[in-house]
Amino acid sequence: MRTIVLSILLVLVLCPDAPAQHASPGPTQAPSVRSEKYYRSELYMGMSIPGGAMVSDDNWETFLNDVVTPLFPDGFTVLGGRGQYREKSGTIAKESSHVLVFLYRRGDRRGAGAKIESIRDEYKKRFSQESVLRVDVTKSVLVSF
Repeated sequence: MRTIVLSILLVLVLCPDAPAQHASPGPTQAPSVRSEKYYRSELYMGMSIPGGAMVSDDNWETFLNDVVTPLFPDGFTVLGGRGQYREKSGTIAKESSHVLVFLYRRGDRRGAGAKIESIRDEYKKRFSQESVLRVDVTKSVLVSF
């Protein structure tokens, strides 16, 4: 036994730069994911303007930059779409559209709701829209970063 211990000490003294042998670690745990509860609201915005005109890409970008971004500087999502609905006149309107998606913390629910309404009102006014559909998910969603 003394011979083995002396041999190990001799190797350590003569080879100080040798890599140390470690026992293999046990299974690693996945990093924890930070999750929070959020609410989700969506605005469906048609691109057709009464009289046959369309909301141009430049006008849309200006609207996002001047109206939406200042109210939601932390971010939002824009989805492109195509939809249809029945106008008050009974005509079925088919048009390109954009969907704005907002996620906001539970504690910000009232304030975010008021901001979303102001975006809706401004879009209707600016582009002569009959309506802008709003969808609110009333149950919180879990968001992980």
